[in-house]
Formats: sequence, C-alpha cells, structure tokens
Amino acid sequence: MNTTPFHLKQAVTHDPKLVRRYKRESALRQWGLMAIFLIVFVPPLALLILSVVPPGPGKSTWAWGPLSNVMLLVLLPIAITNARVKQRLAELTEAGTALTEEMLSARPRRTLVSPLDQLVTHNICTETLSGLALGTALGYGGPAVFRYSPYEGRILISPRWPVWFSQCTEVLIVAERGAPVEVRIRRRIGYDFFTVQVGGALHAVETVAAHLRTQFEQRERMLRAIKREQELERAALHAKLSALQAQVEPHFLFNTLANLKYLIRTDGDTAQQMLDHLVGYLQNALPDMRSVSSTVERELALVRNYLSIMQIRMGQRLRFHIEADTASLGLPFPPAMLISLVENAIKHGLERASRPGEIVITTLRRKHDLCVHVSDDGVGLTEQMGQGFGLANIHERLQLLYGEGASLSVTAGENGGVVATLIIKE
Repeated sequence: MNTTPFHLKQAVTHDPKLVRRYKRESALRQWGLMAIFLIVFVPPLALLILSVVPPGPGKSTWAWGPLSNVMLLVLLPIAITNARVKQRLAELTEAGTALTEEMLSARPRRTLVSPLDQLVTHNICTETLSGLALGTALGYGGPAVFRYSPYEGRILISPRWPVWFSQCTEVLIVAERGAPVEVRIRRRIGYDFFTVQVGGALHAVETVAAHLRTQFEQRERMLRAIKREQELERAALHAKLSALQAQVEPHFLFNTLANLKYLIRTDGDTAQQMLDHLVGYLQNALPDMRSVSSTVERELALVRNYLSIMQIRMGQRLRFHIEADTASLGLPFPPAMLISLVENAIKHGLERASRPGEIVITTLRRKHDLCVHVSDDGVGLTEQMGQGFGLANIHERLQLLYGEGASLSVTAGENGGVVATLIIKE
C-alpha cells in the first residue's frame, strides 16, 4: 500500500540503459559537430596562419603536441555532454517525468487522422501553422517561417530562415483512396541534430500535433452542429409537408362522399359502383398518403380511379384521357399533387360549363426535367381561378420540396379551357 502523502511528488527513476544511451548518442552528436568544424574551418584557418606567419625551423605549430590535441578533441565533447545530460536528467526528475526514447530522438514523429476531407484538412493545416498562436506556443516570438508545397501537401515551419537548415518541423498531408486523411508530423534534420537533445524536437512536434488536433475537433464539432441543424430543418420540413398533405386528404374525401350521398338518394346501383371504386381507391392510396414522395405511375393510377368515380357522378359530361411517357413513370412525384390539379380542372372548368368536357393528362420526361400537363376544355380562366385551396397548397408544397427547382403555371388553352403545367427539374 502506497503511504506517500498526495501532496508529495513521486520519486522518478530513469532507466539506466536509456541514460547510458543518452550519454553515448549525445557524445557522438558532439563529435560529429566537432568533425564538421575541423573539416570546414580548420584547414582554411591553418592555411591563413601559415601564409602570414610561417613556422620557424624546429618549432611545432601546436603547443601541446599531437597527442594532447587528440585527447582534447576526445575528452571535451564527453565533458560537455556529461554536464548537459546531468542537467537535463535533473530537470526531468524535478518535473516528475521519466526519460523516454522519444526524448532522445532528434526526429520524433506524430500521426493524426483527420475526420475531415482532404481539402478542408489542407486549409486547417495552413491556417493553423501560419498563425501567431502556434508560433508563440513554439517560442518563436511570432508567426513561424512558413513554406508550403500545395501539390505535395507538404508544409514546413521553422523559427527563422533558411527553413531547411533551421529547426524545421514538417507536416505532410496524405490522402489515399479508401482511407482517411492522415497528417504526418515530424522533425527534420537541422543544425540542432548535433546538439544534446533536451526535448525541443519532441516539444515542437507535440505542440504542432496538439494545435492541429484542437482545430480538427473544433471544425468537426461545427460540422456536426450544422448537420444536426439541417436534420432539424429537414424534420420540420417533413412535418410541414405532412400537414399540408393531410389537408388534401379530407378535401378530396369530402367531395367524394358528398357525391356518394347524392347518388344514394338518386341511383342506388350507381352509388354502389362509386362505393366500390372509392374502397378500391382508398386501399391503394392510404398507405402512401403519409409519404413525402411517390412516383408518376402511382399518382396516375390514383388519378385514374378518381376520375372514374367522378365520371360516375358527371356521366357524359366528363371524359378523360391519360397519355404517359414510359420514361416518366418511374420518376419521383409528390403524392396527391396531381389529384389537386385534376380537381381544380373539374371544379373550375368542367362543372361550370353547360356542355360535355374532357380532361387530358400528359407526362413527359425531357432532358433535364419532368413535365406534367393537366388540360381541360371547360370555361377557361376566370377571376376565381388560382384563388382556391388546391393551387395554393400545390405552390407551397413545391416551394418546400424543390425551391427554385419546380414551377407551376396556369394558362389559357389554345382551344379554350385551361392548361396547368407542372415542371420538376431532375
């Protein structure tokens, strides 16, 4: 049982193997830096000195001799490394953090999986990496020096120019087909590779990863909120459409039942035929009455039953003809909308005429839209046309369902009567 008080820090023990590896790799980095210095700077400097002050006879150019010089080059990096490593281990112990392999690496890596598409991921990465907040978090004192290769999806940032030579962090955006977008973050080799690693490379990579992860999560939450709002709007739209559609049902049934009531008093046999047609109509129509979408073929079948009922009532005063383009039958179509157009044609056209009349329904699938015509040869346009419940209901439902993608026009026919044209864009 642990009896250490909660307010005291837990003792941290560093892995001895990692400590030895830390010292060894740090010494090698120091020797590498010294070797570069000797190769690049010592020969020109020696030539410069010899050209100005030639060595005298019998005098050595090195005060300590070759052996002492070699010992100096070997022992100095070890002394510097041990002191820096000891200081770093003390800092980690004070912070309560154990030494890890990632802390030793000059090229740590992180991989993030973006929940967004490639384009949005690109935009977020460029905005975040070029911003002041990230530069400040990295200790740059301002926005990072920024270099971007849009065709490769590669972004490089560093505290100063030149990017490649300085402490450079690379962000690579990878989008493979069928896989989520990955954001790969790593530290590139710079001059700091040859110094004792004190966690700066790991801190830079983790800071970049944390900022990008935060931005991804914020954008994802925003997109989810937008999606929920759209779903709520869609649900509200569905409810409103259902309410409007429900208004059509009693309207049609009221007229039909009124006709049936009249026939029961005047002609029992015809009333029985109408009742049979009504029952058949309701058996086919009621399952789809609450649906937001139907098909042209189904609506034509319902209209045919409806007109058969109306033909019983009106007798020779009503004829109807349906011309359906085969290609249009399977297209989606709003339920009960075609019946409303036919009802208007009968009520405002044929019932007011003192002569027989005909209703012609045609459907045509064109290149980019569906066109439905309902024409009659009744009394034609009157002041009351377009002011009734049916057309207002159709206009509102079309606006809710399609916006600018559908239209309804009511015009005078060439030979009298009225033509209602409904166009729905695909």
